[in-house]
Amino acid sequence: MKISMAAAECVPFAKTGGLADVIGALPKELAKNGHDVTVFLPKYNVIAEEFVQHFSLIEEIPVSFGGEIKPCGVYKYNDENIRYLFLESREYFGRSKIYGEPDDGERFNFFSIAVLTAMKEMKVKADIIHVHDWHTAIIPLLIKKDNRFKVLGESAKTVLTIHNLQFQGNFATTVFTKGFELDENRFDLSSIEWNGNYNMLKTGISYADKVTTVSPSYRDEILTAAYGEGLEDVLKERKGDLVGILNGLDTQFYNPATDLAIEMEYDHSSIEEKAVNKRKAQSLMGMPVKGDVPLTVMISRLAGQKGIDILEEALPELLQSNELQFILLGSGEEKFEDFFVQLAKEFPDKVAVHIGFDEDLAHQLYAGADIFLMPSHFEPCGLSQLISMRYGTVPVANKTGGLKDTVIEYDRVTQTGNGFLSDFTGNETFTEAVRRALTFYQESGHWEAIKKNGMEADYSWKQSAVLYEGLYQELTKNLSAK
Repeated sequence: MKISMAAAECVPFAKTGGLADVIGALPKELAKNGHDVTVFLPKYNVIAEEFVQHFSLIEEIPVSFGGEIKPCGVYKYNDENIRYLFLESREYFGRSKIYGEPDDGERFNFFSIAVLTAMKEMKVKADIIHVHDWHTAIIPLLIKKDNRFKVLGESAKTVLTIHNLQFQGNFATTVFTKGFELDENRFDLSSIEWNGNYNMLKTGISYADKVTTVSPSYRDEILTAAYGEGLEDVLKERKGDLVGILNGLDTQFYNPATDLAIEMEYDHSSIEEKAVNKRKAQSLMGMPVKGDVPLTVMISRLAGQKGIDILEEALPELLQSNELQFILLGSGEEKFEDFFVQLAKEFPDKVAVHIGFDEDLAHQLYAGADIFLMPSHFEPCGLSQLISMRYGTVPVANKTGGLKDTVIEYDRVTQTGNGFLSDFTGNETFTEAVRRALTFYQESGHWEAIKKNGMEADYSWKQSAVLYEGLYQELTKNLSAK
């Protein structure tokens, strides 16, 4: 099967969040299964020279956009049987960052048209065109409604994956009408309009042949007002075409048995070596090196979604009443950064904070921690809980989205389960869930069982890729039947 993907970011080239991890891993798994995969990405200035030096310019294409013909270079890079095509526009992607520009709507409208223009001009054949999040969600509409690209729709079906419904790409309607050289009444604006604006994600939901989310529970949640971010009625209209497929984990990149970023490699049969990594993590963060004190860690964007308000209430109490340590690695909203910095001042022997992100340090913390904290108010999938379990670190998480699908409350009798859950919709607080974890930490037999349960589970992309293949096959079968 020929599969083309379009996304705004991809590991290892450009990353701001979990979307990049998915685009870095899913195409590889599909290629392993024998599919012909092409990934379209913007050629950002931030892409490291170690990759750019291996890019080759294969074509210059003229892109009709906003009433002008704009130049676009197409650069090729091959890796693990995947063809990456990077689209260059110095006007739109010659920037110092990926997102957060005032013209983001225009930039990613251009990218979407450039993707389809490149496919048409270069005769890139596809059975499936799989787009991700709001940045490329306009592509299904263009294939169905723009005469320039209808030829692609005759042989390809479209899939849109929603990685986080909170980010929808809301822009002024003129960003749509001017960018695509359209009269305001040309299309049914109810499919693209939201609260008087052009909503890129809503457009994709309306026009994609199938819509997926990154976990089964998140799929169900976004059909409700509590999680639907205002689009729940739009999603309900597509309910029959809405599918939840859990993200996988790149088990080569996150593998404690071969991870050179950690102090001592280990697997489930040598899990005692986690103690070496715990000492290293404590030392790196300037903390007292204590093997018998539970080390809790959080690695996260510091945003409201991530439940920082929950920790503002829970952590001071837990630190005062328990012998434990806490390390934060992350950055985000200033008020949350300030909270953790102040907490470290109040508990200098118990709390250490690194504002920012460091990939090697993150790996060392996953390997060294005893407990990983994820008090998210919502979590479409979450990768941190999967990584932590892979490294034998026990997650304490809120029962929502992908966390609900992957973290299983430990059962003392059956010795099954891999972590501990709070339930913000019920009566189970996050503090209570952490206290349960701390209780089991003191019972070595149970604690070893919890760690091994997490390490031995398969959270790779293998199963998820098969589910995507089934979805693709269902769509192409329908196409063949026409």
